[in-house]
Amino acid sequence: MLYAKKNISVVLMSVLVLSVAAVASEHVRIATYNIKFLSEEVKEQGDRLDKLHQAIELLDADVMGLEEIADRAALQLVFPPNDWALVIDDDSKDDQDVAVAVRKPFKVANVDPDLDADDPQFLFPNKADDRFFPNRRDVLCVEVQLPKEKATFYVLVHHAKSRYGGRAKTDPQRVSASRKIVEALKRDFDEKPFVLLGDFNDNPDDQSLNILETGDPDAAAGPEEIDGPFLINLAEPLCAAGHVSQGRNQSDIRPDDKDRINTKDPGSRNRNNEKRGTDDETGDILFDQLLIPGWMKSRYVSGSAKVFDRAIAVKGNNTTRASDHLPVFADFVFGDDEPDGTSATGVRIVSLLPNPVGEDRGREQVTIGNFTQTEINLKGWKLRNDRGKQHALKGIVPPGGRLTIMMSEHTMPLSNLGGEVELYDPEGVRKHYVKYSAVEAKSGATITFP
Repeated sequence: MLYAKKNISVVLMSVLVLSVAAVASEHVRIATYNIKFLSEEVKEQGDRLDKLHQAIELLDADVMGLEEIADRAALQLVFPPNDWALVIDDDSKDDQDVAVAVRKPFKVANVDPDLDADDPQFLFPNKADDRFFPNRRDVLCVEVQLPKEKATFYVLVHHAKSRYGGRAKTDPQRVSASRKIVEALKRDFDEKPFVLLGDFNDNPDDQSLNILETGDPDAAAGPEEIDGPFLINLAEPLCAAGHVSQGRNQSDIRPDDKDRINTKDPGSRNRNNEKRGTDDETGDILFDQLLIPGWMKSRYVSGSAKVFDRAIAVKGNNTTRASDHLPVFADFVFGDDEPDGTSATGVRIVSLLPNPVGEDRGREQVTIGNFTQTEINLKGWKLRNDRGKQHALKGIVPPGGRLTIMMSEHTMPLSNLGGEVELYDPEGVRKHYVKYSAVEAKSGATITFP
């Protein structure tokens, strides 16, 4: 059951509801992306369309909740129908519609091809109030089927009223929308697994988000970093660390790594809290978030919630860059519940030693943890870094145990400047992903991942 409690933050823009049957585990990356007034005019906006294609390829999401989409024709330019199943309200006159893109072989189930706001694929069919959901921009609910057809989940995408016209003036609209969404979740999704994601136009400290996290319609605004008790905001740690998802541009590309964006604005959270109740600008901010019920935490790949930081997402000017928002994403594993509360993620990277004391070559280490009750033979498994280098694994990881791999072959160097490492099973399914920074890669320091 989902219970309410006061004074905790959450924002709701896209909700992803998941109905999971007992099956073998499947890895799913879920993302939210506001693509800033995406219309067919994107074909005339320099190389913006090409940048969007590159960003989405690098993001590598299986399911995406989307905001500010004009129509299906625009959506198909970015997400080719041969590769993606697409859901959008074709009858809407709003140029900021929500939509869902599902990468094949994932499937979309039970969606009316003539979808409109009166259909049950919306959280409030025929009842969305323009005061809270502008232009009947209702929360879109889409059932997604896993490739092996043994489980389904629902994607619910929400795009809250913007702060345009004044933050203080529009606050009540976002707050009221969150109250309505909480009522619907308690009524229709109690005890169901779901993820909430989208552009909330508030950050995790604001009242609209605290209402979503606590389930309390009277929850107050204010900073905190406590999970639940109604929903866990996976983006809350990102906010606490200073990350932002809206407002970055090419001046924020890192001087030490031209392929990466600095997604941190350390003053963002304080500015938002200090200027609450006013119409003052708050600058770059974390608007894009994902939320899940607390009991579903074991389905979440710990630490995987990130702001997308590849430079292609911000290159160009206000017309030619991909968007003024960055995608925010998280990884999940759906399928069989492991016995005795074992993590559903099964096998994952638990630590790295990228910078051993002395010579690095041949002495870097990766430790793999086995969170199941069955021994895991790593034959056929592999590691891959963000430069495409791979390292084949071998050895046995005992039940509940760990195995440290000495990277003696030096086939996949671990950069001392920071980077990403992915873990793939013999079928080529990515089972885990970790990221570390140059600051963490101190000489002799082991970087651990919860």
